[in-house]
Amino acid sequence: MTKTLEKDNTAKVTVPVDAINQLAEILKVQDLTEIEVELEDWGKIKVRKEASNLVVSSPVAASSNAAADPTASAPANSPAASENSNLFEVKSPMVGTFYAAPSPEADAFIKVGDKVKKGDTLCIVEAMKLMNELPADVSGTVKEICVSDAQAISFGEVLIKIEPDA
Repeated sequence: MTKTLEKDNTAKVTVPVDAINQLAEILKVQDLTEIEVELEDWGKIKVRKEASNLVVSSPVAASSNAAADPTASAPANSPAASENSNLFEVKSPMVGTFYAAPSPEADAFIKVGDKVKKGDTLCIVEAMKLMNELPADVSGTVKEICVSDAQAISFGEVLIKIEPDA
């Protein structure tokens, strides 16, 4: 499969999406930050991981960039300690939709003020029709739920803040 991209409405470039997705998977599996290959029909293609995104560039179309499939490079849940406080940030492991409850009529998994234990389900992230339960990586008290139910979320976006138990 290929996709035609336009840069500044002047140059059109056809990009081999399957090849880019395969390169993104190699970056993930081999824990690389950049890979460049030359394909007979497409010329050189470079896939580079920057922060939480993949950047694809092709020298054929001077500095044409396109985002590759973000779910192909999404690591497992990667919560991190907040820089400004002792709150633990639970970040989205993928692009998808945030759900606070297992079904529309069910109660939310957590509310602000709830105590959670490591391993408790915090929410569901739906990606490509798959429901992924997101477990707590720390025990503590839920201080903030940063997104709304059924909201579209990005890779690495802070979803929940937890104050870890002492």
